[in-house]
Amino acid sequence: MRTPTLVIKTRTLLGQLGAHGLQASRATGIPEGPDAVLFGQEGRVWLAAIWPGEDLQPSLLEEPMDCGRLVARVLAWRGRVAAEAGLEEPALLILAPALAAGGEMSGVRVISRGDCGRSGSLAAAILSSPTGKFTEGAQAVWRAAAVPEVRIDGAGRGITAGHRARVIRVPEALVAPMLLDYRQERCVRLDVEEEARVRPLATDFRLRVITGVAGCGKTLVLIHRARLLASVFPRKRIVLLSFNRPLTNDLKWRLARHPEAARVECLTFHQWLHRIRPPGGKMLGPAELLRWVDAERGQAPELERASTEWILEELHWMLDQGLAGEAYLTAARKGRKSRISLEQRRAMLDLLRRFRTYLRVNGRADWSEWPLSVLENPPPGLRQRMVDHLLIDEAQFFAPAWIELLRMGVQSGGHIFLCADPTQGFLRRGTSWSSLGMEVRSRSLRLEQPYRSTRAILRFARAFYRHRLPEEEEPLNLPEAEALETLAEGEEPWVQAGGSGHEQMERVARELEVLRERGLPLEDVLILLAGRSVSEAALVRHLGHRLGEGSVVSAKERARTAPGPGAAGVAHLMAATGLERPIVFLLMVDELAEEEENPLLAPEERAERVLAHTRQIYVGVTRAMERLVIYAGHRGLREAMGVGGVCA
Repeated sequence: MRTPTLVIKTRTLLGQLGAHGLQASRATGIPEGPDAVLFGQEGRVWLAAIWPGEDLQPSLLEEPMDCGRLVARVLAWRGRVAAEAGLEEPALLILAPALAAGGEMSGVRVISRGDCGRSGSLAAAILSSPTGKFTEGAQAVWRAAAVPEVRIDGAGRGITAGHRARVIRVPEALVAPMLLDYRQERCVRLDVEEEARVRPLATDFRLRVITGVAGCGKTLVLIHRARLLASVFPRKRIVLLSFNRPLTNDLKWRLARHPEAARVECLTFHQWLHRIRPPGGKMLGPAELLRWVDAERGQAPELERASTEWILEELHWMLDQGLAGEAYLTAARKGRKSRISLEQRRAMLDLLRRFRTYLRVNGRADWSEWPLSVLENPPPGLRQRMVDHLLIDEAQFFAPAWIELLRMGVQSGGHIFLCADPTQGFLRRGTSWSSLGMEVRSRSLRLEQPYRSTRAILRFARAFYRHRLPEEEEPLNLPEAEALETLAEGEEPWVQAGGSGHEQMERVARELEVLRERGLPLEDVLILLAGRSVSEAALVRHLGHRLGEGSVVSAKERARTAPGPGAAGVAHLMAATGLERPIVFLLMVDELAEEEENPLLAPEERAERVLAHTRQIYVGVTRAMERLVIYAGHRGLREAMGVGGVCA
């Protein structure tokens, strides 16, 4: 009798062997191969196949396959791989969770029900089985052969830059051709195997949340999760969302390298929302919003001491939280550090109602009000475009109103997979997943091992953050010291003179000319802009004039080019989360420090600006994989960066 439940349980136990000195890579798509490759200490490797039968004697029935045929099939596969790669063969083990007593079949050990019930006993049985020892390269070959979904297409390229000569890693080739570690592989595959075998009877969402330290590969996990879902569920609608266009374009570029992921729709949240219901008119720009608040605040004497910027931020916070009614009067206002009275809350609620009326009467729209208006009155298009599998990158920047709207757009029994940084966005402000109606207990994992940046860059980021925010109690999402020790030391970041916007553009143009002359593909460079005096478009035009048309592109306008000469990317610092490049230039950071010194700011507002700007710069710093160059002349910033003095 076939026993699918025991088979599924055994596959689950394979994922729990890490606590017992074993790592398992579980296969899903090679019928003739093993179900898993197991890796122990000192390079020991086993192949494992799960057999659901209850009797080792050959059966005349087609199902279940008798153990002898299973052994012959996997041994034949093992022989082909070994011959093609010129490698020794690891031992094969048969895991038989329905078999009362173990034994051997054609010289292959069969592990029975007694040892397949718990991860500890299963690990002990495996470790007691003899096998050969393999080099890291040989282990990678066997893992890639048995579990092709963990491969990362595209080999790394050696890149040198003259006087900065060293190998610079390509983002998806850090440990090519494999996923970075077994925990990441597990994150990619969560729930997929079980869904493919046993259709869930419950109507609740299948949800997973992946968090982790900076540069731990959350986005890489998301890409391979999307690939696997597209392969296993060819008729399901799969949508991958992010919160801005630069990150979405980067995700599209990565997905385009995998043909099986062609069905995955990759969109920003607002692109998805536009398909459901377009906005009610032209969006109000930042200057228009401030003018409207300035004109209307006179009717609210309770808000006399608040700045126009603070009032606008509070309005958008209310909209993002879905607090457009009386609930705002008693809401906790998590993350809003300034306290306000009940009278001030009433004044803000009245101002919000007038703002929404103004938008409706004048045929205008606002980025924060638009999602809430759709949530309050869901259109038929929401039901017509239901999603089976929803994946969200940088989910911490998705406002609570967005999350609620997206939950309405997922099929009953559908699948939600989130990657998030709990120290940023609404999660940093104290909002929990459970408060959004999403229960993630025992359904979340945290990745601890960093891969993106060098130790020197992460050490610089930590020191800068602590210098600027010495009393900050909220956790900083950096890896533990033990994890940092596994990284290459790398070169210290360069903090160069600040200067005017034109001077900084000229200097970065000269840097790029030198790097290109030294053979560095410009696609390995990302230029991040802080402040607003220099626009992305202006920088792209200036660099294009110096370096040639198409040599520099806005990350917001189009995806990264295919491998080749490529183009350097330009993005605003606010849109940097999720991006990464071997070399990063950070420009115009002095504007952030100057904004913090505005004498019109109240102490609470100044503290919030310092916190926000420090986190923005920290995110920009950790986008760099190998080299980081910062143009900063402000004394306070230079001191925080460990160089001191004014350098205009």
